[in-house]
Amino acid sequence: MSAGAPPIWLVAGEPSGDAHAGSLLAALKGREPGLRAAGVGGAMMRGAGCEILHGIDALAVTGFGDVPRVIPRLRRLRRDLLERARHEKPRAVILVDYPGFNLRLASALRKLPERPRLVYFIPPQVWAWWPGRARTIARAFDLVLTIYPFEPAFFRREGGSAEFIGNPVAHALREAPGREEARRALGIADGARVVAFLPGSRPKEVDRHLAPMTGAARLLRAKWPDAVFLVSEAEALRPGAVAERVRDEGVSLRVVRGRMAEVVRAADAAAVASGTASLETGLLGTPMAVVYASDPFTHLVAKYFLVRVDYLSLVNLLAGREIAPELHQGRVRPGPIAEALARILEEPGAHGRQREALEAVRRSLEGPDPYERAAERILGLLGSGR
Repeated sequence: MSAGAPPIWLVAGEPSGDAHAGSLLAALKGREPGLRAAGVGGAMMRGAGCEILHGIDALAVTGFGDVPRVIPRLRRLRRDLLERARHEKPRAVILVDYPGFNLRLASALRKLPERPRLVYFIPPQVWAWWPGRARTIARAFDLVLTIYPFEPAFFRREGGSAEFIGNPVAHALREAPGREEARRALGIADGARVVAFLPGSRPKEVDRHLAPMTGAARLLRAKWPDAVFLVSEAEALRPGAVAERVRDEGVSLRVVRGRMAEVVRAADAAAVASGTASLETGLLGTPMAVVYASDPFTHLVAKYFLVRVDYLSLVNLLAGREIAPELHQGRVRPGPIAEALARILEEPGAHGRQREALEAVRRSLEGPDPYERAAERILGLLGSGR
């Protein structure tokens, strides 16, 4: 297409979606250098050449309890995007995750007289939350691009067009350092016992997970006085956000900002907040215990109305069984976390069994560059006349 062709829009509602959308846009521009893009996003999309119509801060929501406060703002944003779409007529709108906003936007865009092609890149986990959304997505979107191999079947059963394009996390970790390299980079002796704690990448996750994790480290240090304890401070957090609180706890822990892959690969075992970090830890092959604590309202809504799976961690879902112990809500305390990590490292065969199971999960997600595959499918859709 020429530089004068209608733009492609991308809509991401949080930092992880912004990163995925930025990488996808780079792949699209690599295949179509004159492509113009606009949308809702952040620094990664802007860096890839996207005109930012609204920043992701406008979409920030944390937990169900936060929803009523932001509904008016989200409605105004949706109305603005619809009005822009009527005038600018984008040839495609690529929605990235963030279903609460994106599904309503897609439904409204589909009703436009000259509607764009609609693509869902990284759809919501309909197999875990609100399975009825599979039918909604299948009917609303021209193409659904998934990052887990079992997902396309959910949308195809409802008459949708869906394809597994590979897993971005697995692809990004292919070049991660090995154990020895990671320990050298962090200045840790090869024979040391190393335990890592990953409290999460959002402030509220850190609020709920860090104190129990530091308490677990205190218990384990009494058991293993020579062990090295690492805490990962996610780059998405304010610099020093974790380090300051660890210092306040008065526990001897080493905080490492960023460098998550090095921290995890250097560790013999880890306690990890549920979410992408637990998948990353599993793909890096480090045995772990997965923790998850949410606000009481979110927990009750999820437990009784939304969750339809036996496990919350992605590694257990992908394995189809509990290979990593999960600690939820009231069990996110120093004692249970310390006990789970001690079992991994001291129970005969436990460490090796989890490593073998994690390697099987890693193999299930192997594949070529998912952003290139997604770009190929999207441009193919636009050129097909569908």
